[in-house]
Amino acid sequence: MIIIDIPYAPSRHGEWSVSVSNDGHSEFKSRMDALRFAISAALRAQQRGNDTLITVEGVDGQWRMFDHLAKGVV
Repeated sequence: MIIIDIPYAPSRHGEWSVSVSNDGHSEFKSRMDALRFAISAALRAQQRGNDTLITVEGVDGQWRMFDHLAKGVV
């Protein structure tokens, strides 16, 4: 399973660091760019037969889970 983590706040450098469990991390200028990357990466991984999970930190500090279609996972 590939897990993609997106924090709520940017790093000290003002960029969002997105962690990918099988591929290190990437940095983006905006949270929206980070989300677009995560969904695209998850879709590509799913098409290759890999299970994926996108976790996104909310303003409340809670991490929420989404599948490759950005649908919430319970």
